[in-house]
Amino acid sequence: MKKIFGYARVSSKDQNLDRQLDALKKYVPNPQDILYDKQSGKSFNRPKYQQLRLMLREGDELYFTELDRLGRNKKEIKSELEYFKQKQITVHFLDIPTTMTDFSTFGSMQKSIMDMINNILIEVLSTQAENERLLIRKRQREGIAAAKARGKQIGRPKAKYPIEWKIIYDKWKTKEISAFAAFTYLKLTKSTFYNLVKRYENDQ
Repeated sequence: MKKIFGYARVSSKDQNLDRQLDALKKYVPNPQDILYDKQSGKSFNRPKYQQLRLMLREGDELYFTELDRLGRNKKEIKSELEYFKQKQITVHFLDIPTTMTDFSTFGSMQKSIMDMINNILIEVLSTQAENERLLIRKRQREGIAAAKARGKQIGRPKAKYPIEWKIIYDKWKTKEISAFAAFTYLKLTKSTFYNLVKRYENDQ
C-alpha cells in the first residue's frame, strides 16, 4: 500500500516552517509523515531527509512546497530526482503545476510531452535555486568585508583576562593548584581557560 510523505526545509534554526507545513498538510494525510530539517540546502546530508529516503518505498508519493526546499545544489537536485524516478516514487512540487498532474489517464505521447515540460521547468528552477544560494553567500562575504572595513567586531568577541589571571595562572603553572581549581576560581569555562592560556603564552 502506497504512502504519501512530505518534506519541508528552512536554512536556519530561527526560521519558521509553518507556511510549508500548513501547505503540505493539505496533501499528506498523516502529519507524522511530514519530515523537516532546519539546515542549508547546499548539502543533502540532512538527518530527516536521509531518514525520509530510507522510509520511501516503490509507489509512494512525496510532496515539497517548492523545488528549492529539496535543495539548492543543481547537480544534486537532478541526481535526487533521478533516484526517485528509478525507485518509482512520484515527486510533487506545489509550485510546479505539471508535477501535480495525474498522468495515469494520459497516452504515451501526452506523458512524453509532460515529462519534457517538467524537465525544462526543473532545469530552470534548479539553476535559479543554486544561483540564489551563491548570491546569498556573495552578499554575506561582502557584508563581512564591509563590517571589517568599518572596524566592527565579527564573530564572538575575545574573552578578557580576569583581574587575578596572572596570580592564578602562575599557581596553576607551578602545579600549586589544579586546572579545575584555576578555572573554577576565575569563573571561566574549561575551554575559555585553556584558550586564554594559549593566547597568554603566545604573547609572552
